[in-house]
Amino acid sequence: MATAPVRKVPFPSESILQPLYKSAYFIDAFAVTLPRQQATTYKPKAVARAFFDNPPAWFSLLMWIRDHIMSIFGVKRSTKIQAEAAKRGMDTVSVFPVISSTDKEIILGEDDSHLNFSISILIRDVELPKSTVNKDDEKEKELVSTTVVHCHGWLGRAYLAVIGPFHVFIVKYNLARLPSKIMKQ
Repeated sequence: MATAPVRKVPFPSESILQPLYKSAYFIDAFAVTLPRQQATTYKPKAVARAFFDNPPAWFSLLMWIRDHIMSIFGVKRSTKIQAEAAKRGMDTVSVFPVISSTDKEIILGEDDSHLNFSISILIRDVELPKSTVNKDDEKEKELVSTTVVHCHGWLGRAYLAVIGPFHVFIVKYNLARLPSKIMKQ
């Protein structure tokens, strides 16, 4: 599958999550330019599904390991997160409950005993320099994935220290492949 360049970007000021930035224990934001030919049709929920759906086998294995180890400490398994969201009548993207959704952004997240996390999938206009694909000063669309985490005590901080590098790798991996996934839809 073809990959696209992924950029670390400043935390988006236009995100619904912006008020949570100051108090966050962990926050990151990465962006990828979306395919131009479908730029007018992007819906955050559909793009979020493309971002999370059909994970590689190694990711499913990592989630299985995470679920089994962390359940010893009372942390919810991913399947429980999804089941609880369904019981509450909440929609999900992958295993993550949908907290809110607008025409430009979808917020996924969960509050657990060890930490609270929120994921923003934001679609915004971006001007690219004329020297790139953008020859006529039109705006391109980009997807910005922002993760905000608030830890509860030592368990949340320890958990984040262990999964942090995996998180960054997985976000970049998914973003790099997202434009190709969208083009196949």
